[in-house]
Amino acid sequence: MELNERKRKILRTIIDDYISSAMPVGSKTIAEQLGMRLSSATIRNEMSELEELGYLEQPHTSAGRIPSDKAYRIYVDQLLEIASLSAEDAEYIKGYYDERMHETQGILEGAAKAISNATDYVSLIMPPQLKSVAIKHIQLVPVSERAALAVVVTDAGIIKDTPVLLDANVTPAQLEDASHLLNKIFAGRRITENSVLQVSDIYNEIQGQREIFTQITDFLTSRLNSGHREILIGGAAKLLAHPEYATDLDAARNMLQLLDSKEQLRDILLEQPDMEVRVRIGAENHNANMQDCSIVTATYRLGGRVMGRLGVIGPVRMNYGRVLQVIKYMSASLSEVLSSINGVDGKKDDKEER
Repeated sequence: MELNERKRKILRTIIDDYISSAMPVGSKTIAEQLGMRLSSATIRNEMSELEELGYLEQPHTSAGRIPSDKAYRIYVDQLLEIASLSAEDAEYIKGYYDERMHETQGILEGAAKAISNATDYVSLIMPPQLKSVAIKHIQLVPVSERAALAVVVTDAGIIKDTPVLLDANVTPAQLEDASHLLNKIFAGRRITENSVLQVSDIYNEIQGQREIFTQITDFLTSRLNSGHREILIGGAAKLLAHPEYATDLDAARNMLQLLDSKEQLRDILLEQPDMEVRVRIGAENHNANMQDCSIVTATYRLGGRVMGRLGVIGPVRMNYGRVLQVIKYMSASLSEVLSSINGVDGKKDDKEER
């Protein structure tokens, strides 16, 4: 049995109404909203057939129907028309990070708040990782005679630092010489494990400053090996405003435990391929705590390279149209803004998938 035009219109009406009301939808509601000359008996028959096809579920014997995961999938893939974000909404979102245009971390923190407030769901942003970027500059800053701060600046505008403690006194001039040699070795290079470890090949040039170099390279390598992934979360409290979590304590508890685990959130974002936009609905999610949720993810770029990921988590009864509007805009906006502040071309070439 195929979905003819009438069934598609009825299904879309049911999904739109359920997203808005969180209440099972009956034939009378459909008749009122469609404005078609269809009897209630005809609509009920169509709904029964949609249920047989797996698109609708009936939570109670005499109740209306609610959409299944399968219904949301065809809704996202075929029935949903996504308009561009309005100029007013775009300005509202940009207002969250316009004042912090000089630093990447501030922009991403503002973006997480903006996405959550614009969608009323939980937002996730993974900042650019050391493994994805190239070193722009390294500076050793003296703190005391036997201590310095190694500041690593990347081409993504991310700044990482680590203290360097030394066994012997070191002068500011020696630290400056060491900084110069570090930049000679690392500037413009990707921070891959191989490039870090290759420093051992030039130890003869380092001479008496091996201790400094060992600690710096150990720092860079440890950051790679640790699998460190900071996740910025926006609007976690918004979950409890949705009926699915306000009335189901187990579902709320599972979701809050998930949001408390940066490791799980990292894995959820990383399992999405480098597509521009992707939607995972209910049981399509591999994580057990995500079976009653949907997640929309996207990537952002710097110089054509994928730098990080962003996403929105909410109930399966998610306003997919609004979320896709916001996530697409934010993906493009972050790519443009980060490329602009770092002076690189932000072109992209990956295909989109829902």
